[in-house]
Amino acid sequence: MKNKRRYLITLICFVLFLQSFSLVAIAAQTTSSTDSIKTTITVPSGSITNREEVTLQVNLSGSAGSFTPENGDLTITIPKDIVYSITDFTSKLDLPAPFKLKNITSDDTNYKIIISIDTTLIASNEAFHGIFQIQFGAPILTIGDSHNDTQTFSIDYATKHDDITVDVSKKNPIVPVIFDKWYKGDLDENNVAVLNTTTPTNNKFQLVVNYKQVDLNDVIITDTLPIGTSLVATDTNSNIPGNNMTVDNIRILKATAFDAQGLAISFEYATADFQDKISYDTTARTFKVDLGDVAAEDTYFIEYALKVDDPDLGAQVNTANFTASNTSAIQRVFPVKAIQHFGTSYVLSKSVDKQILNYDENTLTYTLKLVSLDGASIPAGTVITDPLDSRIQITSILDYDKSKFDIQYDANALTIKTLVDTPKNGSNSWAFEANVSTLKIGDSLLNSAYMNVSNNIIQSNTVATKKYDGRIQIVKTDNFGQPVADAEYTIKDTHGKVVFQGNTDANGILLSAALQTGTYTVVETAAPVGYVLDNTPQSVTITEQDTDPIILQTKNLMKTGSVELTKVDSADHTVTLAGATFDLLDEQGTILKTGLTTAANGVLKIASLNPGKYSLVETAAPSGYTLNSTPVAFEIAFGDNQTPVTLVKENTMKNGSVELTKVDSADQTLTLSGATFDLLDEQGTIIKAGLTTNDKGFLEVSDLKPGIYSFVETAAPFGYTLDSTPVAFEIAFGDDQTPISLVKENTMKNGSVELTKVDSADHAVTLTGATFDLLDEQGAVLQTDLTTDDNGFLKVSNLKPGKYSFVETGAPIGYTLDSTPIAFEIVFGDDQTPVSLVKENTMKNGSVELTKVSASDHSILLAGAVFNLLDAQGTVVQEGLTTDENGFLAVDGLIPGKYSFVETEAPAGYTLDNTPLLFEIPFGDDQTPVKVMMENVITFQPGPSFDDPTPYDPTPVNPGTEEPSTETPGTKTPNVEKPSIKDPAEKAPALEETSTPTKMTTSKTTESKIPKTGDSSERNLILIGLVLCLLASMLFVAQARTRKN
Repeated sequence: MKNKRRYLITLICFVLFLQSFSLVAIAAQTTSSTDSIKTTITVPSGSITNREEVTLQVNLSGSAGSFTPENGDLTITIPKDIVYSITDFTSKLDLPAPFKLKNITSDDTNYKIIISIDTTLIASNEAFHGIFQIQFGAPILTIGDSHNDTQTFSIDYATKHDDITVDVSKKNPIVPVIFDKWYKGDLDENNVAVLNTTTPTNNKFQLVVNYKQVDLNDVIITDTLPIGTSLVATDTNSNIPGNNMTVDNIRILKATAFDAQGLAISFEYATADFQDKISYDTTARTFKVDLGDVAAEDTYFIEYALKVDDPDLGAQVNTANFTASNTSAIQRVFPVKAIQHFGTSYVLSKSVDKQILNYDENTLTYTLKLVSLDGASIPAGTVITDPLDSRIQITSILDYDKSKFDIQYDANALTIKTLVDTPKNGSNSWAFEANVSTLKIGDSLLNSAYMNVSNNIIQSNTVATKKYDGRIQIVKTDNFGQPVADAEYTIKDTHGKVVFQGNTDANGILLSAALQTGTYTVVETAAPVGYVLDNTPQSVTITEQDTDPIILQTKNLMKTGSVELTKVDSADHTVTLAGATFDLLDEQGTILKTGLTTAANGVLKIASLNPGKYSLVETAAPSGYTLNSTPVAFEIAFGDNQTPVTLVKENTMKNGSVELTKVDSADQTLTLSGATFDLLDEQGTIIKAGLTTNDKGFLEVSDLKPGIYSFVETAAPFGYTLDSTPVAFEIAFGDDQTPISLVKENTMKNGSVELTKVDSADHAVTLTGATFDLLDEQGAVLQTDLTTDDNGFLKVSNLKPGKYSFVETGAPIGYTLDSTPIAFEIVFGDDQTPVSLVKENTMKNGSVELTKVSASDHSILLAGAVFNLLDAQGTVVQEGLTTDENGFLAVDGLIPGKYSFVETEAPAGYTLDNTPLLFEIPFGDDQTPVKVMMENVITFQPGPSFDDPTPYDPTPVNPGTEEPSTETPGTKTPNVEKPSIKDPAEKAPALEETSTPTKMTTSKTTESKIPKTGDSSERNLILIGLVLCLLASMLFVAQARTRKN
């Protein structure tokens, strides 16, 4: 048995050791995320019973930096099935800061209590632990009811989730008794009535009388209230009939119906029946109800509620007594207590007096702080652990109250245990000093503390201290990089205070004392003998990132000399030359400086030269001068004499050249040889004469000194015009020796052409208005709309030599276009006589159309009429012209002039009419045929014989004896009544009459009138016709009468 006990003790010690080692390792980690947050939810009673006051305990903890607004709200989920009244959530809730009820929501099965967390009350360097309770009453739970046998509660916050499932303990149904006392409010796990301090009506008691339903005599009920409470009336039920009055806040109900199990299911108010039987002794806190005799069928419920007058009443009892003359007395004692709100919150933080340590500092002071934010006290026995880095060696614990705290430490950790409760808003802090001399420069030392709360490690913020080197090392050298001793320096802070002063040693080094982080000014206050003081302030900033002394490189310069070089023209030393560029070389030929340039006065000065031998080498000559790269050596002597060394350097001026090219003015690719020029200077003096362009048209003159010149042409190339305009140019002073390029043009001698436009039949007739295009040898149009003038003349000048042609594009009015090209050539040379050309045009001809019609009916067209065509002189031009079957005759190819038709043979059945029919072919472009019309009169034929006719011999009509008609030939004859005489000839298709062409005239003296209907001869014929018709009618009547007789 003893061995087993030893083994068990050993095992426990080993487990505790491993746990403490694990906790130290955990605490050494810095956590700033939600990983360290832990949530737990518990039911302290372990189960839930009938009408019990259910308590849910919520724990929330986390390390420093874990609690931010981004975490959101805390949500507690409670099943509806186990909650008697939702009002319990608010009436019984007492949350410590930083918790605050935000909302209560629900779905079909659960209530969700939303609690916000004011993270502003939790600093980022504080570990936090909070505890609070949610209390509510359970419903009546009996065996066989519909409530679940288990209930699950959960908590959610910042991705963390926790839940717990507990059993539900149900009781047997009510057993009928003579007397009992019931509590309708919440019960704790020990069936103690939990009195609500804010809602008294929830603290409802009922005294049950005669549930067993027996006859009782002289029944008296008394009930003594707990100290610190008083009577209040219960809430009424509108579904219960009767007078709901109270006496001294006491109300009596009577059962009116029971179910099969004998449970009362219906009630009525019965206080009025006993209003003089109820009394209350306020001193003894006891009320009495005298029910008298109670029949077996009567069951009463006496109810009241308790108000908590003293929240600190502690644990008490509520005692009720029953007496009756026919049965034993009964006492019922019901323990009660006031509801207890539970909850607390507190934070743990850590700080260090220095976040950075200088290289010669080795002591740190750490402080731990535990603060109660709200709620219940932090219980005694709370342990805080501060794991120690191996580089932290505690040297002392600063003063603390040993009666309240127990502080222990070793090489690995410091622990603090509270010996007394820390009250709400209470604060405790502890500090200790440590030696950290083993901390290396550049390293950081991290430290944090932790608490084990509800099996959750909550870690404080992590404090960090970094070691740095706050020294400044000044390194002094001369021009040649050699150490300079005995240079004196001071170092000042930003306020101008001298924090360090010293001189460089033999190695040129000065190392300052350790300085705090910040910006400093380093100034040389005295230079060594033989060197120039450099008192330029230099700023140096020391930060915690510096792991070595900051090195400040400085120099002292030796006293130096100077040199002055003057650049002059080789021909005239009074002319100084600016812009000459030199390199400065040392004795070994190493280039020290480049791009040294003489100023406007030709002088180059170089100062601050250390003693030694040097040379200047020209790398770029002054503009317009030749480079002279011969080195100019000189020496700067060591000593105090600082008089400049003086030097003189010469340069020779550069000359230029000109090139002239002679070209054709129209085609500059054509160069011209043989042009002769004189070269003149700015004063007009001829420098060179007889300068002639070569076979490439090129002329060059070189070795010209800078100045203004001109070329004057004295002889032009063959075939070109002389241009003696001077061609000015300038040889510029400078380095650009590119020859001046000139181009001089000559204009080729051009020719001209003259064209005369004439009538093809008579060259003496010149034609105006003919239009031409001028084309080159390739057929490209050079000029358009070239028109002959009133004399038929056209001239084109300024034509360069070559082959051309004229092409007529518009003929003169009345002439036919002739677009045949007229080629000609302008010959190259000095002969500029115009080329002469003659171009003919043929006059346009016209035509005439004659229509032969019957004089009595123009719709009758007459074929077979034969005509001669005569010109204006009466000469027969054409003969035997005959009208066709349509009475139509056309003649074309007639030159403009006057003509006439003379009929030589009439159509069959018509009388010949040889009167000339005049017309004219007009001159011009209108070639519309001239239209004329000529009539013929029908030849008379004798009618058939009748009995006893009276012969009628019509008198022949001589057309020539009639007066000439004043009508214009071809005009339409007016319509006149005439007998319907059938034309023996076949009627031709009708033609539309056409008016006489404009310009056609008819001579009155020579033209005979065409016979027409309405003339006297026509009237005679009509009369004869009428007489014959009358005689025939009379004969016909006489013969008819004869037949009748």
